[in-house]
Amino acid sequence: MEVVFTKEEAWLEKWDSYVVNAPRGSHLILSDWLKSYASYGFDFEVGIALKDDKIIGGLGVIIPKVLFFKFYIVPHGPILDKAYENYINDLLIQARSRAKKIKCSYFQFSLPISNNPKISKHTFSFQNISLDKALYKKGKLFSHIYSSYGLNWVDFNKTDNAESLLQGLTTKVRRNIRLPYNKGAVANFEQNEDSIRQGYGIIEANARLGNYALRSYDDFKSTILNLVKKGYGSFINIYVNGDIKASCFVIKAGNYMTNISGGTLREKPDIKLGYMLQWEAIKKSFDLDYGGYNISMGGSEGVKEFKEKFSAEAIYFEEPHYHSVLRPFVFKSFLVFEKIIKPYKSYISKVLSKYKKGA
Repeated sequence: MEVVFTKEEAWLEKWDSYVVNAPRGSHLILSDWLKSYASYGFDFEVGIALKDDKIIGGLGVIIPKVLFFKFYIVPHGPILDKAYENYINDLLIQARSRAKKIKCSYFQFSLPISNNPKISKHTFSFQNISLDKALYKKGKLFSHIYSSYGLNWVDFNKTDNAESLLQGLTTKVRRNIRLPYNKGAVANFEQNEDSIRQGYGIIEANARLGNYALRSYDDFKSTILNLVKKGYGSFINIYVNGDIKASCFVIKAGNYMTNISGGTLREKPDIKLGYMLQWEAIKKSFDLDYGGYNISMGGSEGVKEFKEKFSAEAIYFEEPHYHSVLRPFVFKSFLVFEKIIKPYKSYISKVLSKYKKGA
């Protein structure tokens, strides 16, 4: 097995095509997602595993750099095709060596491990993965990059189409899904930048009302627009009487779609546009012949309850996070630095970016 560490555009295109269709892939390791961290002053690269010139797996890496601190973070994976799982330790050794070569003090990865049969196509099982315990410890010590820890899975395996899935939901949920359509609401999968910008404004407004973190449109627009242009992302706007009233962004990767973010204008009467947004993503997933839909982990208790109404099951990966400290003194110094700025945790990414740009 050969591993190519690169940022060359030709390789990135091949990597993205692989990740979108590889069952163990994730939007977190698409090149455009990795590039999105540039707004914080972070770097990235991909490590592409090749066997007889064919991609069999690899890893997407975010490289945060703060002052003289540097980290090698794999937010999902490494991933490998099922036939090549025995290469996992070799791939990790090469990734760890790469991290040391570019003078990172810390290496972290998050493996999608689960024995749940509903997502078995998208995960490794403990029975088939044996990590070198001398090199890696369980858990993560660097928490400023979102790393995968599960799928909130709407399973399609017992249904042939969206209508069949709909019939399995409660009467109230079916009514809420149908209501906006009956009121004349229309969904559009946008290509126009201005329409995407307007829709993202609704998502930003919801984030402010809910007091949760969300990347600004200026920081995130190139990621959205590039993914939409490539056909890997879909930005959905819901129109009522010609005006945008609800929006969401979903990404294809791992041979399924993942809900990234969404929001609705809060108006009376409430015609349940949030239900319509998710239903449009589910219908699109059926059109693509996927086996399920990742409605996304996390959120407030109200958001979690909303997702459960679509028969979503939050399936947590089993001990996914691992790390290796490569330069102990430097990394311990970072931990001290981190404690100093901990009271400002909600602004850490901006603080890190500021220090990087001033270095």
